[in-house]
Amino acid sequence: MPRFALRLLARFAVIYGLAVWLCASVPVYAWIEAGATRVAAAALRGGAMQSRALSLEPRDESYAYVYDLRVGAVSKRIERPYHKHAFVFVMFLALVLATPRLRARERLVALLAGGGLVFLLGVAMLMSDVERWEHEVLAAAGLALTRPFPVSLELVEGLHRTAAAGLLPVILWTFFAVWRIGPRGRTPPATSPP
Repeated sequence: MPRFALRLLARFAVIYGLAVWLCASVPVYAWIEAGATRVAAAALRGGAMQSRALSLEPRDESYAYVYDLRVGAVSKRIERPYHKHAFVFVMFLALVLATPRLRARERLVALLAGGGLVFLLGVAMLMSDVERWEHEVLAAAGLALTRPFPVSLELVEGLHRTAAAGLLPVILWTFFAVWRIGPRGRTPPATSPP
């Protein structure tokens, strides 16, 4: 394995280990997930004969998503344990911080812009879960399925169910890191004189 890859791996292991320790010591995952839940809740559709509310609430020593749904005559309170989608966000930030040879501006852009996109990916994964919960309730009641959000989430749901959604930012950043910090000074291909 090339030295730069070993260096990236070692740095990532240390930084991610510290991040996981921090997340185990204080409820970092719950804070991130609460923010994602508020964003997803703000995007819920309402209207005549329909109301929806989503929150993240403490339960014993953990948290649960609480989804209050009313569509026509169906009224249901759905509770599901929270999934910690935020681990993808924490892993991505650790990868960015572990990547050597980045200028301060590059690292800041990656942390803010990349971190923001990964956070929104977590929101989209939660939204796809909520849509699936609603569809299960409506299908059991024999009602036509509705869309709780104004956007289609089929792609995200497919990626989320296969864990590809969580792996995507990690894989993309790894390709970038290998390209950015790979061996310097490679010998250019020889060219013949004109």
